[in-house]
Amino acid sequence: MTPRLRLIAFLCAAAVLLLASGCGSLPVYKGAGITCVGGKWASGVSAGSGGPSNSTESSLMSEIDSWMGTPYLYGGESRSGVDCSGFTQAVYSSVGVEIPRTASQQAAAAQEVNPGNLDFGDLLFFNTSGSGISHVGIYIGNGFFAHSSSSQGVVRESLAKEYYANRIVSAGRVL
Repeated sequence: MTPRLRLIAFLCAAAVLLLASGCGSLPVYKGAGITCVGGKWASGVSAGSGGPSNSTESSLMSEIDSWMGTPYLYGGESRSGVDCSGFTQAVYSSVGVEIPRTASQQAAAAQEVNPGNLDFGDLLFFNTSGSGISHVGIYIGNGFFAHSSSSQGVVRESLAKEYYANRIVSAGRVL
């Protein structure tokens, strides 16, 4: 066997082992909800309700919809440009709920939510920088969340998207 074939065989074997070992402590999407392995996400994440269930949540969803397509701007807090925590702060402010400005401050202020009990409007916190909570979005039901993406602005995304599934840290409730 040539050195090149040995390398290919080794890489294939390593890939099989990684796939067989699962996701470790990282969450992955499974069917109607999110099933996670390890850490505090081990109990799985509910798909939640299909969307808003009361007038406050309906107002929150209308506000979220009105921000769709707003461009991303680091430190931004307006419809001409907004970052993730500026978006969540503005959306909650529209329904009379004041939350802190940064993602990490919002995580500290929110009541922690068990992954199996997500409800519409819960805040989802992510570690996208490798050094703690650095991103936040709003859970909108059925495995989806709204957030201000640095590459796309304000959008809806599935928690099944590998990038976010691999980086979710916690969830919190402010309603």
